[in-house]
Amino acid sequence: MNPRYPRRGVYVLPNLFTTASLFAGFYSIIASINGHYRVAAIVIFIAMILDGLDGRVARMTHTESAFGAEYDSLADVIAFGMAPAILVFLWGLQDFGKFGWLGAFIYTACGALRLARFNTQVHSASKRYFQGLPIPTAAAVLASLVWVAVGEGYPWLTQISEYLALGLVYALGLLMVSNVRFRSFKDFDLHGRVPFALAIFVVLVVALVAVHPPLVLFIAVISYVVVGLLLTLWQIRSHRIQRRRGGLGH
Repeated sequence: MNPRYPRRGVYVLPNLFTTASLFAGFYSIIASINGHYRVAAIVIFIAMILDGLDGRVARMTHTESAFGAEYDSLADVIAFGMAPAILVFLWGLQDFGKFGWLGAFIYTACGALRLARFNTQVHSASKRYFQGLPIPTAAAVLASLVWVAVGEGYPWLTQISEYLALGLVYALGLLMVSNVRFRSFKDFDLHGRVPFALAIFVVLVVALVAVHPPLVLFIAVISYVVVGLLLTLWQIRSHRIQRRRGGLGH
């Protein structure tokens, strides 16, 4: 083989997980078109699991590549941009006319912009925080909302869910392209030892999710978004107070 022209190829294993995530997003769109909204919402969560695995598999097997990173972003646009937008639009935003489809488009466009910005800043961005809401989290908010709304047992949420979804597509879209910081948990060491209390907490969380998966997941992802907003506002306030004290010191 001529060293000047190395063989080109792609790593199979991590890209298989990415392809599976892409397939899950595509299947969610088909399910939404056919009116199977609950299935479409659940499949988006399956896509999230697969999306999390492809990166971990690539790092564990030392098969990371620029191709894999770009392919992953393209798959994310479908699985976490298009799929949730089509799901929420066909399920509950059609009655709002142009505000409904425009909100779904804004969500999708902002998700694509979020991914493009992440790719350009991946080597300089903080490992502990995301700049802007991650698109899988935004997708989880919409998918869990629809999952709860089409279920039974919470009629009060079902009645307001469509109005809530309308506000969320705009809010989530803006949060994805904002400078609000959200904890990434990438610095969490899964290989090291953890306190026994933390292990018990994980068991309790799993048990809680099993009680009513859609409602617990919806509360969890909404809480994550709210905590990120509150922490950013607190940091802004702290910086302003420090600047004022610095100005008084002079």
